[in-house]
Amino acid sequence: MNALQWAVALQILSVALLFAEIFLPSGGILALATTGALVGSLLIGFSSSALEGWILLGLDLAVFPFLVWWGFKKVETSSMALPERLASGGGGEESLQSMVGRIGVTETDMRPVGRIRFGNQLHDGQSRSGFILGGVEVEVLSADGNHLIVKPVHHD
Repeated sequence: MNALQWAVALQILSVALLFAEIFLPSGGILALATTGALVGSLLIGFSSSALEGWILLGLDLAVFPFLVWWGFKKVETSSMALPERLASGGGGEESLQSMVGRIGVTETDMRPVGRIRFGNQLHDGQSRSGFILGGVEVEVLSADGNHLIVKPVHHD
């Protein structure tokens, strides 16, 4: 292999390592390996010829920011991301207060704490009346800290 082929091979390796770091977080070890492959590629490229070095550097500066952005967008929409999102951009007791009076369904048994589903959102809840089985409709009575206080809905 000539110098240009080695430089391109290290560039490809650095892209693969970058994606590995994004999708398989390693505490920075893969990021260091990515950096090492990039630096090695640029050193080989510049030692071969200045034009090759500048072309490789220009490609790196154009491609890597896009790849990082695209990779994090993919992670955000993948099964690796948290499935729940805060409904109103900050959470906290203030946004939970808006849930008072709503009817939800217990996702888990509440002993007396469990999870409650409101459409596609899950919230932590606490039963005011003790144990409630999963799958039971509950009404939100109040918000306390980061969880909702609920009671079962009795249909007459």
